[in-house]
This record gives sequence, C-alpha cells and structure tokens, in this order.
Amino acid sequence: MKVQGLAEILCVAGAAALLAGCASRIRRVAMPAGPPRPALRASEEQLAERYEKQATAVQSLNAVVKLKAETGSAFSSVIREYRQISAFLLAERPAYLRVVGQAPVVGTDIFDMASNGTTFHMYIPSKRKFVVGPAQGGPEAKKPIENLRPEPICEALLWKKIAPDEPVMIEQEDAQQPPASYYVLSVLRRNGHGFALDRRIWFDRSNLRVSRVEIFGAEGRLESDIHYADWLERSGTTAFPGQIVLWQPHDHYRLEIDITRLSLNQKIPSGRFRLEQPAGTERVELGQGGGS
Repeated sequence: MKVQGLAEILCVAGAAALLAGCASRIRRVAMPAGPPRPALRASEEQLAERYEKQATAVQSLNAVVKLKAETGSAFSSVIREYRQISAFLLAERPAYLRVVGQAPVVGTDIFDMASNGTTFHMYIPSKRKFVVGPAQGGPEAKKPIENLRPEPICEALLWKKIAPDEPVMIEQEDAQQPPASYYVLSVLRRNGHGFALDRRIWFDRSNLRVSRVEIFGAEGRLESDIHYADWLERSGTTAFPGQIVLWQPHDHYRLEIDITRLSLNQKIPSGRFRLEQPAGTERVELGQGGGS
C-alpha cells in the first residue's frame, strides 16, 4: 500500500534571545473525571492521512520547556543537582535543532547544543568543553552530559514521513490499567529483498490522536519509545503535544519534555542553529566508533 508523506516535527534552542518574538503561554485545563469515551473507528488509510497531516503541519518550533530525566540518562549528572531544568528549544525541518539548558532560578546555562542534522556542537560552560560529533548515531561518551545527542530529540519532535513504497498494517490493542483502546499502524521499510519493521504508531481511539511512536533499528531492536500527551488545542494554530516522554532503552536514556510556551511555524534565522566554539575551551571530537 502506498502512503503519502508524514514529516518529522521539531528540534531545540538556547538563551532568551532565541525566543525573540511570539511564543505564547500554554494553559492546560484539567478534564473532569468520568467514564471513558467510546472508541472511534478509522481505516488504515484514514490513520495514515491523520499522521501525515499532523506531521506536515509543523515546519518549525520555538518553545520554552521543562526537562526532567531519570538516573542513567544523558542528563543524570545534571538532574542529581537540579532535578529539573528549564530549556529554550528551536527546531526546524528537515532536522535543525538548538537547545539551551539552564539552571532553575539563577538561569545559568548548563549546556548549549546545536545540530544541522549531520553534525552537532555542544558547549558545556561548567567544564569549558566544546563537544563536536555526528548528529546521527555515534558512540556513548564517557561523560553523561556529553552523551546527549540530537537525533532522538529530533525524531520525537519532527515526525518521519511514510515513504510511498513503505507498506503499512493496522491492528488493535487494548489496555486494562487504565482502560484504553488503540489502533496501531505498523510501518515497514525495505530490507534487502524483504521488509523490516520501521516503526509502530499508536492512535488513542478516544480521540484518534497519536499517543505513542516506537522506532526500530536493525534486527528489530527498539531504539526509541516516545509517548505523547496533553495535546494543546488552540484556535488558529496546529495542535501539538504538551508533554513528550522519550525513552531509549539501550542507551539508558529517558527524557521528559514539558512545554510551557510554544510558537509554531515561524521562520527561524539559520544563524540560530549555528554554535561557534568559545575562546579558551577544550574541543572534544566524538567519532563514529569510540568514546570521547
């Protein structure tokens, strides 16, 4: 079956200057408790169309977020001290990302990361280090904060398109605690003379919103498990999840992104995705096959 487009959805940014302009505050309204809503019905084609529409609707993102991480993640050394950090985030298609993480209250920069989809740069002020490495894949660095890579964050924000030659299959899943019903759209990619599982897209049947995306690598290995919640509905703009939880089981990496201010589809100057090495800092090169 042919399925048209999709897209990828966002990336990250730094310092207050990056948010010059129009990010609007997010206000979440708690829904009253009650019986679960009836499960909606949709076909394979309708689900693929909904996914593509949402993916292609977001071309850029400018946000203020809260970042939380569990011990063992790339943020573990920071979280031990701060538990939660604030960040400025910019993302633009196809895979541009800028993230600036700041300590709470005092607003001191903890890290500044920029990526063009091929190479990423990250400045760590407390260590006077400037890390350079491949945006996709790459090794684990010896220091946890240096192991933070942009590719998984970009995949969580900027959804990958479904290629016209990628078959899709639909199935239904049900959960008991809490009660929920899902459609799951499995996307297959070509692998030699056959096909391999590329990703599984979960749709909550109470509203047909995407609630989860699982991304698979070679030999069916689960690379990323991304959960979406708190969808932000605002008149005149595209809906977007207010909470994103990214889990990478093989990299011991779990990151929660809570959006507090958001602006979509504004043109972002290309210079905001460039990060130059500050004078007097140590340059750390991360290659494809070894640590730092």
